[in-house]
Amino acid sequence: MQSSLIHMGHRLKQILKQKKIKIVDFATMAGFTNQIAHYHLRKSDMKRATMERFCTLIGITPEEFMRWNGAMQLTNGKVIHHGERLQHIIAEKGLNKSKLAGRLNMSRRTMYNLFEKSTFSPDELDRVAKGLDMNVDNFLNPGVVQEARQTDSEEMMILREKYYKLLEEHNLVLKTNAALKDEIFQLKKDLTTVARKKND
Repeated sequence: MQSSLIHMGHRLKQILKQKKIKIVDFATMAGFTNQIAHYHLRKSDMKRATMERFCTLIGITPEEFMRWNGAMQLTNGKVIHHGERLQHIIAEKGLNKSKLAGRLNMSRRTMYNLFEKSTFSPDELDRVAKGLDMNVDNFLNPGVVQEARQTDSEEMMILREKYYKLLEEHNLVLKTNAALKDEIFQLKKDLTTVARKKND
């Protein structure tokens, strides 16, 4: 089955980003919490019925979901040409084409052939993104990088809050432990004193 080749959660996240649907809004549309939405975005597999339901909610067909590779792009209706996008990034970053071809593990001729391609295969997308030191989402979505960073920062804030809470609990446990040690030490001293008095 084709879904076994696709990380379904990542695919769903990619589509939501490209369609400018925030995860919190998607959760509301689907009738579940933000946490459940994130759970679905992390899962590598998905039941066909669930995928079909999500497709209906975001306005695409299951076939589009399975074939989605970022070519269906941008709010102004313009489709991203993968080869042109690659050339644009090379120019923007001022990259040496020979060195980049080496990083992509391909000849300059093969890399130049990529410039002509309107849609890269998943393998080509991965290789190109890695060679450019970026992820596939950023390659396909020049307009949503900021939004992705914002989502990441929200997740970081939640993690930070959890960390501080655990740190407080940890410090409380350490204080309690220290107090108990002091108490035990004092009891031992008292017992020693009582024992001495008995012996005297």
